[in-house]
Amino acid sequence: MNPVEKRILKVFTLLGALLLAPTAWAGCEYKTIPNPHPDGIAKSYCDRPISKVMGWQGAPWLERPQRIEEERTDLLIKQLELKPGMVVGDIGAGTGHISRMMAEKISPNGTVWAVDIQPEMIKLLRKKAESLPKGRMEIRQSQATSLNLPDRVLDIAVMVDVYHELEYPRETLQSLMKAVKKGGRIVFVEYRALDPDVPIKPLHTMSVAQVQKEAQDLGLKFEKTQLLSWQNMISFINP
Repeated sequence: MNPVEKRILKVFTLLGALLLAPTAWAGCEYKTIPNPHPDGIAKSYCDRPISKVMGWQGAPWLERPQRIEEERTDLLIKQLELKPGMVVGDIGAGTGHISRMMAEKISPNGTVWAVDIQPEMIKLLRKKAESLPKGRMEIRQSQATSLNLPDRVLDIAVMVDVYHELEYPRETLQSLMKAVKKGGRIVFVEYRALDPDVPIKPLHTMSVAQVQKEAQDLGLKFEKTQLLSWQNMISFINP
């Protein structure tokens, strides 16, 4: 093999190594968006524009009679595979629609930690908790970067149409990982992106790939994806 052939072989060998090597991910970062979408907060995370929060004024939407039929929240609860005695978290619980359904599955001695950042939602959650046995539903008001939950208390945590609205998704998810037991599950339920049959504004949807990228960036281990009528359920194991 002459010198030219050796050089060509070396170049192709290096190119092959670069193509086959795993891509280095620098990590998810926050960025300011100069000309934000009207539905966003002028800030992105992991190249995803963060949406505005649906305020407490949207409570009737969360409690609409047709929600179970449209979003199949009953199937969501079934696929969580909850058991009596479990301690579960409803993060961004809103009016407590999901919290109440989970409370039924973990009775008679389980506990739901219902967390929300809006004081108005906390009032609604407390009212709902009054109709349940004492200790069945614990209410906690979160902050922008902290869920204010005890360490290693949750067997499973679910965020239903919430994660895409978090102003500080990285810090909030880190706080949640501290609250979930090692080996416990964290489940993202997000409206399916790019699905014409999902009647939701684009900034309030997420792809499975985007959820995986952000969750795995913090060390969560992907478990599975399950389908609902409008949403994806993306489950991870807390390491």
